[in-house]
Amino acid sequence: MSISALSSTSTTSATSTSSASSSSSSSMSSDDFLTLLVEQLQNQNPLDTTDTSELMNQMMSYASYDQQAQTNTTLSELSSTVSSLSSTVSSIASKLDISA
Repeated sequence: MSISALSSTSTTSATSTSSASSSSSSSMSSDDFLTLLVEQLQNQNPLDTTDTSELMNQMMSYASYDQQAQTNTTLSELSSTVSSLSSTVSSIASKLDISA
């Protein structure tokens, strides 16, 4: 979809946001993604609307991104828990004079 109907400032802002998100995925939140999607829908050319399959692809990208972000959070928490547990086991083993 072309965003030529937007002013050059908005287009530049959207392009720079898109570039920033591709270089660092952690800088774009789910809310940012939805905001961009809503802006795209609100500013589309009424005579040349977004293709339904393209819109569905974008929604699937959002769902995939959101799921991946949740998985990363869960894995980070799990890693922290395992590190803490490992430290505790090592501490107990050293007190009992057992080789770990």
